[in-house]
Amino acid sequence: MNEGRKTSVNGIVDIDVYRSTTLKNGKSQSIISKTFNRYHSLVDNTFGMFNGVSWHQMGDGGIYTFPTPVDAVDASLRLLDKLFEFNTKNKLCIPLFTRIGIHQIKEKDIESVQKDKRGIYANTALDIAGKLQKNCPIGKIAVSSAVYNKIGIKRNLFRPSLVELRGRNFFVLIDRPIMPHERELCFGLPDEQQKLIPPIPFPTWENIAPNENMNLIKLGDFFEKPVLVVLGETLSHPKSPISSAATSDAVGMMEVMAAIAANRQLRVGIDAWEDTADLVSDHNILIIGSGIVNVYAFVLNDILCPIHFVKTKGRIFDQIVATSNKGQLHFGHHSIPPRDCGLVLISKSPFNLENTLFWVAGITGIGTQAAAKFVWDLTQDSKQTLRKNFKGSLSDPIACVVGAHVPKGVWEISNYNKRWRISDYRILWAVDHSGNSVDLWEEQ
Repeated sequence: MNEGRKTSVNGIVDIDVYRSTTLKNGKSQSIISKTFNRYHSLVDNTFGMFNGVSWHQMGDGGIYTFPTPVDAVDASLRLLDKLFEFNTKNKLCIPLFTRIGIHQIKEKDIESVQKDKRGIYANTALDIAGKLQKNCPIGKIAVSSAVYNKIGIKRNLFRPSLVELRGRNFFVLIDRPIMPHERELCFGLPDEQQKLIPPIPFPTWENIAPNENMNLIKLGDFFEKPVLVVLGETLSHPKSPISSAATSDAVGMMEVMAAIAANRQLRVGIDAWEDTADLVSDHNILIIGSGIVNVYAFVLNDILCPIHFVKTKGRIFDQIVATSNKGQLHFGHHSIPPRDCGLVLISKSPFNLENTLFWVAGITGIGTQAAAKFVWDLTQDSKQTLRKNFKGSLSDPIACVVGAHVPKGVWEISNYNKRWRISDYRILWAVDHSGNSVDLWEEQ
């Protein structure tokens, strides 16, 4: 019996709080202690229900062993459900998300390791569990192939990951609880589309506002790092406010990408692809299209305070709202013309504050083309583009409203719709990180 016990295979969970150090920034020690004490008690109690035992603790993360891999999966699924209630009472005012990696390990490999040696103990299974956790999408569970093959009908809850681990795919939980702070942002989307969006750990403009070193003039820095382009190609859904995106939305940005230095770490995803979410935490994010055609833009719209689209009762409308120290302006249909205008904005990523979000969108496809042409000019010569468009009135914009422009003559802009590309633009409005703005539309 003793020998059989020593050769048994346990489930092992490596769990950590996503960006826990960032969550604590600016918070009182009392709130931090109370919040994380509640969290650790929740993990210990939930895992204990499935006979999970803490094997090693490190900061806000830990390693737990379970009698079987199935127990490890069941306990982790239960924990994710309980984190919803936890976040309703989270005094940090920022949601807490975990990343969980699950593998299997032989009991005899770890049972005799002394506690003070566990942090440095070398073991292949522990290493795999740790890598699964670090590569797990935010708020999800990642399981190895060995675990996936043991969980029976629960395999239907997982899908292959877009990220590879040691040359092999692992498996990622498909669904997740939509946290309380996300419900308002997602309101209007059917459940299927809500679950396409990765968790948003930093859900306010205060969290993601760019500092003085981040602006459109330094756009080249954005493209030098790993970039994920999210295109809106969602098919129309009978219960969704999202409609199919115009193919022209992608054309301008394809030309921008072709014009910049090659980036081997560039990835492109569709908002309707579940595995697009696997990449958001480790990449700069480029979102193409408004919330009318792109689920990511729909959910993030209200977070991006300086400039976004009118959104009410779960629907996006064809007006751009621009906010500065001077107040608000509305551009587009039944507002400041032209109707064919778009926006560009740069900020920190709401998925990872160490990365950048860049948004290019238009009220119409022509408006998106105009915004993309402005971006193309910025990537080629940002200083000259500034001098041409701003004439010294604003040196470091973080957001702009861009209007489509065609030369005066026999052809009106309406003639270009679905026939020709827009090759020129006019800057209508811009704002910097301090909220200072210029109203260039008055000069048009």
